[in-house]
Amino acid sequence: MKRGIFLTSIIAIGFAYPAIAEPVVESQYPTDRMMQENTTYTGAATYTNFGEYEGTVTATAEYEDIIYKIAAGTYLPAGSVDAVACPAGSFCAGVTSATYSETDNQGISTCPSGYSNSDQGATSNTQCYTACAVGKVAHATAVSGNDYYNTDADTCSATECEGGYHTNEETRIVEKTPLIDVDYREGGKGRYGYGYIGASGNTGTGLAGGLTENNTWVAEFDYGNVYGRASCQSAPHDAGSVYVMENVEAVVGGTKPLEEFRSELTEISGASKANYISDVAAKMMDGTYDWETGVGEVFKAIHVVFAVDTSAQYSTTDTGQYCYCQMTDFTPTGGVKAAVLSAPWVFFADIASASYCAMDCAYDCAFNLHNGGPSNIWFRAAVFGSFGALSSATCQGNEITIEWSDADPADIEANNAGMCIYGGDITTPVKAKSKPGKTFKGWKFEKQGAV
Repeated sequence: MKRGIFLTSIIAIGFAYPAIAEPVVESQYPTDRMMQENTTYTGAATYTNFGEYEGTVTATAEYEDIIYKIAAGTYLPAGSVDAVACPAGSFCAGVTSATYSETDNQGISTCPSGYSNSDQGATSNTQCYTACAVGKVAHATAVSGNDYYNTDADTCSATECEGGYHTNEETRIVEKTPLIDVDYREGGKGRYGYGYIGASGNTGTGLAGGLTENNTWVAEFDYGNVYGRASCQSAPHDAGSVYVMENVEAVVGGTKPLEEFRSELTEISGASKANYISDVAAKMMDGTYDWETGVGEVFKAIHVVFAVDTSAQYSTTDTGQYCYCQMTDFTPTGGVKAAVLSAPWVFFADIASASYCAMDCAYDCAFNLHNGGPSNIWFRAAVFGSFGALSSATCQGNEITIEWSDADPADIEANNAGMCIYGGDITTPVKAKSKPGKTFKGWKFEKQGAV
């Protein structure tokens, strides 16, 4: 009994002792004279090293600055060694060689005068904006959207038009400042590899080390490591992207009529997007675009026009056959890992089954950021935020039908004189009918409204 109490007491006393320091390392005195922590330098206490035989000598601690590379969209606050998101009303272009400062914020700039707004995470002054003025859209009496500083990426859209005009939606693709400083055109440059963790925890390649959650991925570039996540959805964000993939080759090959394609796509995705893709297909058919260029334009539209969802919060545990990818973080080479804000969820492909999507989506996201084909270039551009689609409405003149008296239909048709666009030109028929005893003076409109 007493023996058991004694052993228990010894164990308790042992736990009360403080932690024992790591053993001191023994070493030779360094040639650069920089002595390291917790080290014994054998026989080094000499005049050669001290410059003294007795008394007091001073060992001065020396330091060197840590160089931080701060990703675009973030900045280094005064008194901090951690980058944070660029606040609204500012832009942060990134810093290649920041050092710690107690007093100065580094990598942050105020938006230009007159364009005082920006979203959190803005990377360039071209992302600073003000509300659109009526004069930004010709013939508009009311507008919506933003006027961006020194760029054509404005989202000014007509909501009401002057008399004689109506709103008409149009879609265009514009180049934007990327969310990170990776050139989307050189995605294959210095590609070292990729990594992912699938839905069931299956990993791929050595770069997967450092990933801790299922359905996440990493792709490595000369510029740094791009991190992201994958999601399998039960329905595509815009069914038009799938429709295009399934039908555009038939259109170009001549087995599906172009106008039928345009009409069906209009029903799915709207007129502006249908017209954009149909015009690409038409250029492939008439030889304006070669096959590779045309395919690139089609995938540009799929990944950028149709399938970029900037608002969705897809879960990585959702199930479905449609694979989406989103960038979440970026670590510049030699720099500090920073979150990427406002990155879109980008449609990659219809994987054909939910089980295969769950197994492959994270892999597809990482792998296809590195491939250099036309479809992958535009996928990369969408993921990195290098391109975006802008849909806006302009004021387009109404179509006016003109009924010409005393003119033969053939003479009207020959000059396409039967219609005009409000605010545009009027073309008259080839000639008026000849009447005995009369000289033709001209046609005069009988105004229907107030004089």
